[in-house]
Amino acid sequence: MPRLRLSEMVAATGGVLLRGDADTSVDSFAIDTRVLRPGGAFFALPGSRTDGHDFLPDAARAGAAVAFVQRDIPADATAPPALVRVGDGTDALGRCGALARRKIPGLTVLAVTGSTGKTTTKELLAAGLGSRLRVHRTQANLNNQLGVPLTLLACPEDAQAEVLELGMRAPGEIAALGRVSDPDVALVTNVRPVHLAFFRTVDDIAAAKGELFAVLRRDAVAVVNLDDEHVRVQAARHPGPRVTYGRHSSADLVLESVEDRFVPGASFSFRHEQKVRHIDLRLAGAHSAQNALAALAAVVAVQGDLDAAAEAISRVEPVAGRGRVVRLSHDVTLVDDTYNSNPAALSSVLRTLGASPASGRKVLVMGDMLELGPDEAGFHRDAGRQAASAGVQVLVGIGPLSRAAVETARRAGVAEVYHEPDAATAAREMPRRVMPGDLVVVKGSRGIRLEQVVEALLGAYVEAP
Repeated sequence: MPRLRLSEMVAATGGVLLRGDADTSVDSFAIDTRVLRPGGAFFALPGSRTDGHDFLPDAARAGAAVAFVQRDIPADATAPPALVRVGDGTDALGRCGALARRKIPGLTVLAVTGSTGKTTTKELLAAGLGSRLRVHRTQANLNNQLGVPLTLLACPEDAQAEVLELGMRAPGEIAALGRVSDPDVALVTNVRPVHLAFFRTVDDIAAAKGELFAVLRRDAVAVVNLDDEHVRVQAARHPGPRVTYGRHSSADLVLESVEDRFVPGASFSFRHEQKVRHIDLRLAGAHSAQNALAALAAVVAVQGDLDAAAEAISRVEPVAGRGRVVRLSHDVTLVDDTYNSNPAALSSVLRTLGASPASGRKVLVMGDMLELGPDEAGFHRDAGRQAASAGVQVLVGIGPLSRAAVETARRAGVAEVYHEPDAATAAREMPRRVMPGDLVVVKGSRGIRLEQVVEALLGAYVEAP
């Protein structure tokens, strides 16, 4: 990890050294004393539930060398030996992240955002670049104003590429994260109607995502999805070089064909510089093919080895909650897509479900889609109609909003429909509802906790060898 001197961090944050040695150096950084390493830096951040300043004694006992605080600390207080007072701890963390980014010589930073697919695209891109380079990437969901600088501060000094995921819930957040990370390559996967509880329109979401293009250095590369009109419009905010991808014949990477399926995974063909390549993925669905193409376009943006990247991407396995396909006993196939849900993501899954063969029935277990704003009922009614069109024969809706999907699906002709108040109830009922040969897709927002349904089915059926 980058070793930063206290004097550098004080200068970068505009802070005041209250006590301690300005020549102190640290190479680990934390906002949680439970993961704080001896000799590291602790950022005491005030929060809605806890205040980091209350944990200064814990930071001292953990061996922290320095703490960044937002108020004066009594001289007799138990605290790390060095203290820096800053105006805003979160801003100070971001500035230290930006400092760390500049400290690693030759590091190429690639930033990925978008309404859907950004985490999978980040993983595919990291795998593709990792075929030839030493790559560090965002872990878990550390994609916000705290997670991005922490990821930069955790980047090994010998890393050659850093792949960052940028998330947002309000205007201005992507711009701030873009300034902290200063990416060499910026990719916006798509713009969809998500987080409408925080934005008035999809155009507002597009403008917020497009902030990444707007803050790019002129010599940085924008990776542009030509199939998404909102992305095309927002990409005009960057006057510098670009790499394009999509179905349009003018794209640098042209998507020629896609096989949309859950088992054995999607496959697709694309053309780049007159050469057509075919990739069989271990990830399900046409949306995974689109994410893989986006990742490959970013590889091209850094002049990476496209063939090696394609081979590495073809070996990426889905993780739990993100489209993992599990073959169970009695010819039951379970698709675990419980990490998140929104109208666009659910539509993609339903298209794949419609295109996928099943020896038994097609079963959809859907949880409420959250943060959709005033038209949330309309989005759930649309989901019910789409489920019927996709050939769903059993629909289980979970949560109050999903009742609209269930009722609409019943009127649209879905043979069996059920509504459950919560995931725990559904988990108790689902094993007896599944029959041999069924293809079962479980899709929901994290707040609905549909992993309980997946665990119940895994417990009721033996995983096939």
